[in-house]
Amino acid sequence: MGQLPFLLALALGGCVINNPSYVAPPPIAAPATLQIQLNDANGVSVGGALLWETPNGVFMRLSVSGLSGTGWHAIHFHEHGDCLGANFAGAGAHLGHAPGRHGLLNPMGPEVGDLPNFAAPTTEIPVFEMYAPNVTLNAVAQGTRAPLRDSDGSALVIHANADDQLSQPIGGAGDRIACAVIPPAA
Repeated sequence: MGQLPFLLALALGGCVINNPSYVAPPPIAAPATLQIQLNDANGVSVGGALLWETPNGVFMRLSVSGLSGTGWHAIHFHEHGDCLGANFAGAGAHLGHAPGRHGLLNPMGPEVGDLPNFAAPTTEIPVFEMYAPNVTLNAVAQGTRAPLRDSDGSALVIHANADDQLSQPIGGAGDRIACAVIPPAA
C-alpha cells in the first residue's frame, strides 16, 4: 500500500513530461545589473555599488571605505551622469528635483533621487543594501519610475552629513564627498 502513492505520482509526472501538448514556461531572464565606482574629490576610489532592476524599482548593494568622515551620510541619485567640477557640481540637483519636495519624511512625498542615510564605520568596508522604488535602470520612465540611464545618465552622490529627510533643499546633507557616474543606456 505504501508504494501506491509513489507509483501514482511517478505515472502522473510522466504524463506531463511526455505530453505533446505541454508547453514549458519561458526561461526567467536575469535582471539588468550595473556596477559603478564611487570616487572622492581627488579621483580615489572609495567603493562602488551594484544596482539591479526589480519589477518595482532598483535594488542597490553599496560598498564603501575611506570616506572623509565616519558616521551617518546622505546618499542621493542626482540628475546628470557627470562627477566633474568642484563639489561634483556636474551631477546637478537631485533626480526629480521639485522645490519643497525633498526628503523621505516630506508630507508631499520625496524627490525621486532621495534615499535613506547609511552609517560608515571606521574599521571595515561596510556593505549596505537599499531599495529605490522611484527609479528604473532603463533609458525611459517605467510608469512613475524615473530613468537612471536616460540620454545623459545620472549620478550616485554621497554627502558629508546625514540627511534629515525633511528640511529644504537637501536636508542638511552638506558637501558632496563621493560620486559615481551612472552612464546612459548603450
